[in-house]
Amino acid sequence: MSADKGTPGEPAARGTTATPFLIALVIAVIAVGGILTWNFIRPADTRVNDSGQIAKTVGQYYGALNKGRYADLVANTCAKDRAAADFPQEAGYADARKAVVEREGEVTLDENGIKDVQVNGDSATAQLTLKYEKAGERKEPATFVREDDKWKKCS
Repeated sequence: MSADKGTPGEPAARGTTATPFLIALVIAVIAVGGILTWNFIRPADTRVNDSGQIAKTVGQYYGALNKGRYADLVANTCAKDRAAADFPQEAGYADARKAVVEREGEVTLDENGIKDVQVNGDSATAQLTLKYEKAGERKEPATFVREDDKWKKCS
């Protein structure tokens, strides 16, 4: 009698293995790991689009005006404006801003207050809707320039 390779009623083995699935799994893990690593090592500012970076600059700029933080004002103002004769000096800045805030109120700007952001290379424009606690709402155009890979408010 000859030996059968399988028992009666069992389908014959088709030679399938888990190898293709394991290869696909390894490729997927490498791809996802690469993407996560890339996002982890890139600076946060490069992960945000220009409009988002401009919104961040606007928030920091007006926050500096509200709170009289001179270093933040300087960090978010373009070099041309900082070099202007009428740019405020650090001495007395906090007191001067406090007087303006007492007169007009703090300025607020929600994310819907930045409209029509137009980026053209290293310059940009936007329309801002600023809300002053005491002086009311104002709409004003704003200009920005990219300096040292950061958007700065400019006149």
